[in-house]
Amino acid sequence: MITQNQRAIFQERGLIRLDDFLPAEKVTHGRDVLLHALEQKGIWAEGIWHLDRLEPSTSVIAGSELVKGIKKSNAFRDLMTPKLGDAITELVDGRAVFPMMDRPQLMFTLPNAVRWTVPHNIWHLDMPRLPECGIPGVQVFTFLDRVEQGGGGTLVVAGSHRLLNTGEHIRSKHVKRRLKREPYFRDLMSKHALDRVRFMKEPGSVGDVELQVVELEGRPGDVYLVDMRMLHTLAPNASSVPRMMLTQRFLLEACREAIYGQSDDPDHE
Repeated sequence: MITQNQRAIFQERGLIRLDDFLPAEKVTHGRDVLLHALEQKGIWAEGIWHLDRLEPSTSVIAGSELVKGIKKSNAFRDLMTPKLGDAITELVDGRAVFPMMDRPQLMFTLPNAVRWTVPHNIWHLDMPRLPECGIPGVQVFTFLDRVEQGGGGTLVVAGSHRLLNTGEHIRSKHVKRRLKREPYFRDLMSKHALDRVRFMKEPGSVGDVELQVVELEGRPGDVYLVDMRMLHTLAPNASSVPRMMLTQRFLLEACREAIYGQSDDPDHE
């Protein structure tokens, strides 16, 4: 299922994209469940968005309250198929994995920006560096509807998973702090850096590790598999429609004690 080339890309860049990977009927059902809930809120009707009925907001989490009651729908859990689990297991060399949450997390972001750019803030990691594990898990991102460029898709720094694997336990906030000592990351996280889209167009580096900001955009049923050591952030939605994505984290069973046995539990910043 996972080719040798995909495995090599995952090891080098920390993510791969699998097009049309999830069953179309399950994706359609998940989207219909969400749209029905939004129809009850009065912002979706007969195939048309009525976002003008909402108070304008520039918050990257605007809209989360709108979907609060639908987040635990079984329609979303059903999208985490056995085929997806097999693909993840292949990427981690056959080692057992388990889902971190009982169902995927719904990511719904209303339009919140006029001009899109690479943000300087909210860059973070969800996991500490764990010397016992190497890669602690794989995070799945998928799409309930088309997410175009500039449409709020999560941003990741491809290659960042290969840094600071020093054989010591490093809390996620300390990983970020150490990364900022490097000119590339110091510039990325500086509000004074100009032409921020260049982080996507022009690769940078730390040592011999190539780095590049990648925007997770795609069509319904597409899947990204991402190394959980990757630095990532929320992104502005400069499109005219909400972002509708799901994410789930699959952790290595061999890392369970290292992850949950530490006082530094997984960070969700």
